[in-house]
Amino acid sequence: MNFNNNTRRFIQIIDKIPMFQGLKPVQALEILKVCKPRGFSDRETLCKHGTRSTEMYVLLSGKLVVTAIDGTPLTQLSPITIVGEMGLVTGSPRSANVMASQQVSVFEISKLKFDVLMKKSPDIGFRIYRNIIHILSERLENNNHQLAQSQRSLASMKEKVAAFPAV
Repeated sequence: MNFNNNTRRFIQIIDKIPMFQGLKPVQALEILKVCKPRGFSDRETLCKHGTRSTEMYVLLSGKLVVTAIDGTPLTQLSPITIVGEMGLVTGSPRSANVMASQQVSVFEISKLKFDVLMKKSPDIGFRIYRNIIHILSERLENNNHQLAQSQRSLASMKEKVAAFPAV
């Protein structure tokens, strides 16, 4: 299949996105067909905690900040990262807030278009769902590691507090 330079470049971008890794060029092109290019300004909200997940985003440029419901920063995201895939796949509400921390460019993929593509192309769906499982298992492993570190820190603090004489 012959691709022009822009298409070839977008296919290379798609291949760098963990959720889409391993797709054949023609399959990556199918993904591109459901992507809508969008831009967000600094401090503009992409995802709000508790709202319905009707789209996911692929961060192409800029930075995003993920915050808890109380506004506590959780992490900063850089290109090429996906946001909102969990809710898009499971239908659960957004689990965090995501805001642009500068001008950003994204590909937006609506749940409707994503679901249609998954039904139309089961081979693409298989690869994507397999990649999502891998991504989420890595996140779970990282969260478990952070939780263990927090528990060790808490235990250490408790020991230090217990060592102080009672007043």
